[in-house]
Amino acid sequence: MLLPSILLSVLYLVYHVPLALAVFADEAYRIDYQHALLGVPQKDTTFFHQPSATSKASLLYTLSDKLVLGAVNPKDGAIVWRQWLKESKTEENDTGYLKAVDGEDVVVSAVGHNVNAWDAADGRLVWQWVGRGPVRDLEVLGIEGVKGDVLVATEEEGKGVVTRLSGSSGEVVWEYSDESPDKPIAISASPTHIYYISLRSTSMLGINPRYTILDIVTGKQSAQATLAAEGATSSKESLLFMGANSAAPILVWADRSKKNLHINLLGGKYINNVKFENKEKEDIESITVHAPRATNAQPHFLVHYQTSKSHWAEVYHIDISSGVTSKKYELPKLGGLGAFSASTIDANVYFTRNTDFEVSLTSSASHGILARWPIRPKSHGGLADPEGISHAVSEVVSKAGSSFSIRSALTLSTGDWELVRNSDPVWIRPEGLTGIVAAAWAEIPAEEDLAKVLAVESHSNVLSVYIHRVKRHISDLEHFPAWLQKIPRRVIASFVGEKSGSLDQTLKPDSFGFRKIVIVATEKGRVAAIDAGMQGMIFWGIQAATIPEDDNWNVTSIEVQNDRIVVLVTGAEPTIIETMTGKILPSDGNLKVKATESVFSIPSTTSGQQLFLPVQPDGTPSSLPPGALSESTTLVTRRSSNTIAGWTVNRDGKTSLAWAFSPPAGESILALTTRPAHDPVASIGRVLGDRNVLYKYLSLNLLLVTAISAAASTLSIYLLDTITGQPLYTTTHTGVDTRAPMPATFAENWFAYSLFSDPAPSPNTSSPLPPKAHQLILTELYESPLPNDRGPLGSSPKASSLTALPLPHALSAAYVIPAPLTHLASTSTLQGITPRALLATAHSLSALLAIPLPLLSPRRPVGRAPTPVEAEEGLVPYAPALDFSPHWLLTHAREVRGLRGVSACPTRMESTSAVVAWGELDLFGTRVSPIGAFDTLGGGFGRLQLLGTVLALGVGTGVLGPMVRRRQVDGLWRA
Repeated sequence: MLLPSILLSVLYLVYHVPLALAVFADEAYRIDYQHALLGVPQKDTTFFHQPSATSKASLLYTLSDKLVLGAVNPKDGAIVWRQWLKESKTEENDTGYLKAVDGEDVVVSAVGHNVNAWDAADGRLVWQWVGRGPVRDLEVLGIEGVKGDVLVATEEEGKGVVTRLSGSSGEVVWEYSDESPDKPIAISASPTHIYYISLRSTSMLGINPRYTILDIVTGKQSAQATLAAEGATSSKESLLFMGANSAAPILVWADRSKKNLHINLLGGKYINNVKFENKEKEDIESITVHAPRATNAQPHFLVHYQTSKSHWAEVYHIDISSGVTSKKYELPKLGGLGAFSASTIDANVYFTRNTDFEVSLTSSASHGILARWPIRPKSHGGLADPEGISHAVSEVVSKAGSSFSIRSALTLSTGDWELVRNSDPVWIRPEGLTGIVAAAWAEIPAEEDLAKVLAVESHSNVLSVYIHRVKRHISDLEHFPAWLQKIPRRVIASFVGEKSGSLDQTLKPDSFGFRKIVIVATEKGRVAAIDAGMQGMIFWGIQAATIPEDDNWNVTSIEVQNDRIVVLVTGAEPTIIETMTGKILPSDGNLKVKATESVFSIPSTTSGQQLFLPVQPDGTPSSLPPGALSESTTLVTRRSSNTIAGWTVNRDGKTSLAWAFSPPAGESILALTTRPAHDPVASIGRVLGDRNVLYKYLSLNLLLVTAISAAASTLSIYLLDTITGQPLYTTTHTGVDTRAPMPATFAENWFAYSLFSDPAPSPNTSSPLPPKAHQLILTELYESPLPNDRGPLGSSPKASSLTALPLPHALSAAYVIPAPLTHLASTSTLQGITPRALLATAHSLSALLAIPLPLLSPRRPVGRAPTPVEAEEGLVPYAPALDFSPHWLLTHAREVRGLRGVSACPTRMESTSAVVAWGELDLFGTRVSPIGAFDTLGGGFGRLQLLGTVLALGVGTGVLGPMVRRRQVDGLWRA
């Protein structure tokens, strides 16, 4: 018994070791790429901060719109650390808070009910405090004696509560509760007092701000005042600035008419009324106040006005003794978008102005320009062309004499984040790529399509063909010198490898088919093209749609049509974009789409173009123009949460209902899954160890329906024929957590899905299973359970769904997995010869996995050793627990966050698939060879050793050849 076991283990290793080589050590970080993102920085939660009191260098901190807290190295834009605080979110519009104070080695964040203190250098959690209500504001004290302590304003059961927390431990020092029905909105501090700010609503005075003065040490109330100015504020959004951790915390708000500013120095009752200086009567889109946040800074602040065409600013000084605010000077109006930021050096306050074309620095004391630098566009060495700056933060350094240096982190209107040092662009982060909702693969067109040229020549006379061909060959000679110049570099690179960054930057296809375009669309209306063969380089990005801040772009899919892409959107006409340039192309304008309709794409069998078909909310498709189709086709739509329908689109363009399917009462349809558009089948059967064949159940007209019942805690799987709607296979799982992700994928003759449920008891196994576990289930479909049997259809060359369909023979296997899977897909190769791997995203692992499909085979023997025939096929004994091998991690040491989709595309190499995964945060791409790259030489291949061996053999042959011939001649003479 020992020898068969050893032999079985050897066969197992021989069969599965190549499958485990998902990423070679010399290929990591070379064939894969990652855009590790934070999200678009928010203006109130982005700043420079020194991570420790002894540090001379600052890091750039932000809490983004995706609630990702991160620290970025200003030198190169690399993420030092990041924490995703999404799980703490309790309200839909919760944007979070982030504060720090100079000299402290922590940054403090607040999202939902949670307040967290993080080590500023490495992102380690120092302490956490959980409030009884959502946080409405946060402040870190910079006052000696209590420096680093945290003030938190929360709303608990409609009342405001202020809590002071110890900066070292997070323990509560004191708590103040406001018994009034006022809405808490802010907390601020001066060197002597704490100011709690709330909004009071009255029928007579409207909405007015109110502040309450609290003692720093005890938290007891000492004074309170309601600031009732002429023309009350209309909402919280009218409050432009609410205090600051400074010597003179102020409150600035606009009246209902948005024509006057009201300014109050907290602690006093005097309200300064300032009328907007808008001489050209432009509509002011936004007003922003910038003030220093240092307790020793001068009481100066700047008001920034932005219209659709221009922007300007006014600088104000505050007399602390009287509370009177006076305008010191005005910065001139400039065209376009602009951004201002406040910085301090000791007590001096400086304002940095960033526009599309220059950076300027002024002191708060005088209007004179202290320094000015032009901004270089992309054509002159810049990293981005001017597209408008949303907001900015700056760090000002005073040099010898009267010179200055500025680092500005600019958040562009595209969502990207750029750092500029004086006039030099340092780096740019594509934060606008967060929130990807759809992705598609596109091929890079060749410089000259020879097939098209030959087709043109075939329709001409002999003389014209000869002249055209001579001209084409002469034109090809223009590239001959450049081709010759590249030969030495290509030869050297083939032996020593390409250096990082030395790859050809021109966008053209490569001989292996690794270089492809990934088209992505984001929830905020951006579309970008990414070069998968150039480390994920973004070679164009556009704003394809204008999306309101509180809304998302409802993209259903991206269709690729040769040299253009079509973005299908619910409730809008398709957006057509040129693949290579990103130029938006005009649509024909004949497609009328209602706001509630989705759009289908159907290929025309007469013209070869894509036809767009609006689908009404009830699932009824519209008609097509007559003659668009040469033959009838079928499409499937969702009519409601528990009904799907199949529609026949006739050659005259009219649609008719063919069938409808509804799961049992109480179940709702979760998802519909079909085979990929590119799903070649290399073999119609599976060859067994004894050379018999199990024939696969193959059909292009199959639909996998996933339905759940929250009340019964069940998941049901239905396999339908899309022509007739006939169910071909069904199964139901009980004890399912319907709130957990349940992804599914379908390819060739198998489908896989994952769920969190009670595992079904397995016969012939005594190993205990947990009461609830994450499971991965694979089902294979065959024509018959018997080898060499084609089932009821036999060897008939034709079959029709309109006749009685034979049911597939289904084999299933379930495996308990250590982590939930959020999305599933399959690798894809050009001919479908290479065994597949199951691609899976694991949110809890922040990883992308490639699971060898043979390991999931439902034909693995249960409770016994495999027979010699099964062992020869590579089958191993079934084990209910499937651990994730580290070799399956395509992301290896990378931490890829927020993945919610994965897609594979074939390359010209049959062994390799190109893979891209995307989601709410990161984008990751790589290449996968499930059984190894058998048709290419890896980076570890010893080319120099091979060349040395060939040269040594050549030298040896040259030296030994005459000696051998001499011995042969001598032997003949002796004979």
